[in-house]
Amino acid sequence: MRAISDLRCAGRGAILLATLVLLLASPRAAALADTCGQAISPPVVSVRTLVRPASYDFSRGIRDLSGDLNLAVPHGMSDFKYAVGATAVVAERESRWEMRGEQTPDGRQCWWITSLQITVTAHTKVYVAKEVPKDSCVWQEVMRHEAKHVKIDQKLFPRLVDTLRPKVVRQISKSVPARNQAEAEATMNKLVNNAADAAIQAFQKKRNRSQLAIDTRDEYTRSNRLCGEAAVADIFARAGLE
Repeated sequence: MRAISDLRCAGRGAILLATLVLLLASPRAAALADTCGQAISPPVVSVRTLVRPASYDFSRGIRDLSGDLNLAVPHGMSDFKYAVGATAVVAERESRWEMRGEQTPDGRQCWWITSLQITVTAHTKVYVAKEVPKDSCVWQEVMRHEAKHVKIDQKLFPRLVDTLRPKVVRQISKSVPARNQAEAEATMNKLVNNAADAAIQAFQKKRNRSQLAIDTRDEYTRSNRLCGEAAVADIFARAGLE
């Protein structure tokens, strides 16, 4: 039995409000022209995580699950061969942010984010290989094992805020020069997405370590012991595997 961990992110839509202020020749305008692109006071940033119930997928085969290089499968572990059960994290992200821009006497514009709200909706997707007969002994053992991973995820998901917020704040605590509002929006959107992606990847590594802690050899061989070697071998034979 093998639990696979993966974090997939989608839904990076952003809802944006922007304000542009024209500055006349003034000491502040001159200073802004000289310092645009540098660090600014951190904007107001709020991040929240919405945790949804697990979903289930029985369409993928053992060969497919075992060969997916995007998933955390410990091929180097002793006696590990194939994945018959798996979990993946599915995350959707929505950003709402406001930005302010000022046009200096030289015709340039300088923009920065004033507030940002990020909502991440996450749930665990449980895979059971299609070769495993439903409601069989092996099926029940796979579901029992994957339930452990779901339970860990339910505890870990709220902690995503602790990783996401600091990384995003660091990245957007600066102004950016732009020729126009559209260019500024594109730059800011990239900053937000890159920071969020980096944070989610860092969270995934922590999550994987926590999940791998329960993927012991004893867990891997539980189905063999309780359901019999013949039952497990039959499942592999269905997949064309030995």
